[in-house]
Amino acid sequence: MKIVYCLPQLYKPGGIERIISIKANYLAETCHYDVTIITAIQKGKAPYYKLLPQIRLIDLNLDYDSLLKLPLFTRIYKKRLLQKKHKEILSNILYQIKSDITISTFTHEASFLPDIKDGSKKILEFHFCRKHKQLMAKAFKFPLITRFAYYLKCWQEENVIIPKYDQFVVLTEEDKLSWSSKIKNVLNIPNILTFRTSPTINTTRNEAIAVGRLDAQKGFDILIPIWEKIHKKCPEWILNIYGQGEDETKLKKLIAEKELKDSIIIHQASKNIIEEYEKNSLLLMTSRYEGWGLVLTEAMQCGLPVIAFACKCGPRDIITNGEDGFCIDEGDENDFISKTVLLMKDDNKRIKMGYNAQKNVQRYSADKIMPLWINLFNKLIKQ
Repeated sequence: MKIVYCLPQLYKPGGIERIISIKANYLAETCHYDVTIITAIQKGKAPYYKLLPQIRLIDLNLDYDSLLKLPLFTRIYKKRLLQKKHKEILSNILYQIKSDITISTFTHEASFLPDIKDGSKKILEFHFCRKHKQLMAKAFKFPLITRFAYYLKCWQEENVIIPKYDQFVVLTEEDKLSWSSKIKNVLNIPNILTFRTSPTINTTRNEAIAVGRLDAQKGFDILIPIWEKIHKKCPEWILNIYGQGEDETKLKKLIAEKELKDSIIIHQASKNIIEEYEKNSLLLMTSRYEGWGLVLTEAMQCGLPVIAFACKCGPRDIITNGEDGFCIDEGDENDFISKTVLLMKDDNKRIKMGYNAQKNVQRYSADKIMPLWINLFNKLIKQ
């Protein structure tokens, strides 16, 4: 079987890049599929995550990044021209490959991929949550005109783009239920685990971890004031934040203002993040919105109990509340603090929940999730 994945790039560390790399390796090695990954803006750089040599990489060398610096209406016009070029180049490649399945990760090619009649079945793999652009516009405090454009994009996604696809795949049951009244071809296939489960569990250190891009979505500006109150009750604990992004300077300033330099440490993103999870005893997540929340399953693989706000979407699906972590109502900072302090002060409860986390998260192993994809591929081809 021939499978093609389309996404912007593979050189950056990120959830989509990591998941697509793992799935592509599985399909190429375990299923012996012919797998091609087509990127739009790889910039001649090597993939951040390891790929098997038999996987074909094709980069279209399109400069979407330069559009971000342009005024809104100029950006819209220039993007239309670039997408026209994108469609032409991608069409030629797909007609040559003659793939059975072509998958968009809902990025630059999403709006036109179903219009390419190369014979392949088209799947839209959605790594976000419904109305995520509206949530993004609110979180990043975009100007009114930009916010209107993002609301318009949400309408276009639901009414124009998604219905064209043979299959629309979302990551959580929560998101599927949200879409099901509007979209009939929606299917829930969760993300797979990103590495082999750590054989050891060590939740005895007085250190907690938070992982993600340093921007408004991940809510570290929410976590730091919360940690200030946690620190007063558990001053021996350290919070390690791993990530990089546009808010790094602002977050470091906030840490300094709250006199938490000795209690909160911001580290650069790590290629060996599993080693960092293993050095900590808790994972904290205060995202404003997610598509899944990859850090939750990663931490659980390493035997860490997790505490997260029940943002859209991911935590409600992943966390078994009170058993392997705590899923806190959005905005309830007092409960977040209370549950975090509870686990910090109760070693036995923390260790037990860590074991439960490592056990429960195995429902997302490759052996459980990848057959769902293979069944979908076979079903679409038969149709």
